[in-house]
Amino acid sequence: MVEKIAQVVEKDGRKQKDYGIFAFMKKWREYIKQRGVILFITHISIYLMLVGAWSLVAYVTEEDHLAMIHSISINAIVLFMLLMVYLLNFYFLVPMFFEPKGRLRKWLFALFNMGYIMGVNVYLVFPSTSSIAIPIMRVGYYQFFIIWIMLNYAMVVAAILGRYFLRQSDLKAQLMKEKQKNMESELAWLKNQLNPHFLFNTLNNISSLTQIDADEAQNAIGQLSDLLRYALYETQQKEVGIDGEIEFMQNYIGLMSLRCSENVEIKTQFNIVNHHRTIAPMLLLSPIENAFKHGVSNGKPSFVHISLTEDNDTLLFTCKNSNYPKGSQDRSGSGIGIENMCKRLEIIYPKAYEIKQSVENNVYSVSIKLNLKKT
Repeated sequence: MVEKIAQVVEKDGRKQKDYGIFAFMKKWREYIKQRGVILFITHISIYLMLVGAWSLVAYVTEEDHLAMIHSISINAIVLFMLLMVYLLNFYFLVPMFFEPKGRLRKWLFALFNMGYIMGVNVYLVFPSTSSIAIPIMRVGYYQFFIIWIMLNYAMVVAAILGRYFLRQSDLKAQLMKEKQKNMESELAWLKNQLNPHFLFNTLNNISSLTQIDADEAQNAIGQLSDLLRYALYETQQKEVGIDGEIEFMQNYIGLMSLRCSENVEIKTQFNIVNHHRTIAPMLLLSPIENAFKHGVSNGKPSFVHISLTEDNDTLLFTCKNSNYPKGSQDRSGSGIGIENMCKRLEIIYPKAYEIKQSVENNVYSVSIKLNLKKT
């Protein structure tokens, strides 16, 4: 048994070493599988476009067809040599030696490029002296040599820049994915926080009702069951039908009305023309909760007015109620509902909503305007 464990440990050690040696090859294979084919085709296409453009120029300027064909073939070879320098750096030297940290890798990168460029162009580095015996030709030759070497290193720089912008693009896409995941996680957390808050207030109402009318409390429990069924099963989607949401709000308002006395005026208006619209589930519940929590007094005249109307692609929700703020000793909720609603609006309908809250003459009002055309 001990020997088997030792063998496993030894194999794991070798795997770690192998991973250190072949890490780049594994990463390179994954890169080629994901997007390398498209990039390679793009590079070849650019090369062919340049050769084609030069062919067009040669066809227009040269009257001699043989000279034109010779010019095209030479430039095709020249551009191909530059392409090889670029591809070698883009797919191998830059990701393996230039991008990773380490001074030694940078030196190896420079040495590999120098060796490759000089090796491929050895006939330019050591030309035949008989072919350029004339001093003027020799000066022109070395000027061409310097320009040619600069073009080769320009391909190296182009490969570095290409890899840089590609890496930045990948990083940006990854950040967007992470941001989307964080937003979805936050939205799920807000919904999970909202449902217990809603249940907490409703159970308090039923608890109060059991002391007044037990039969009515039992009916209220049935209504609560329907509400919970909607909250648990229908709200798993990102959006629900507007009619189902209105029915949920009406049931909730009816359940809240059971504990209200005769001196409480409750008015609702739901006027929706397009019944195929969708909306985020339980989005407008928090103002209704707060209206019954802070707008209803047992001994004073109170009112709760709720409306949801439609104007073209805009939904307008308003809720007005008399203002009787509860003290900190009140157990009907923690006041997190409106805050959660604002966060959900920002996540689900960014730059497509307006919310206004005000308290005037002991009347609290909140209005929410949703521009569904922007979503």
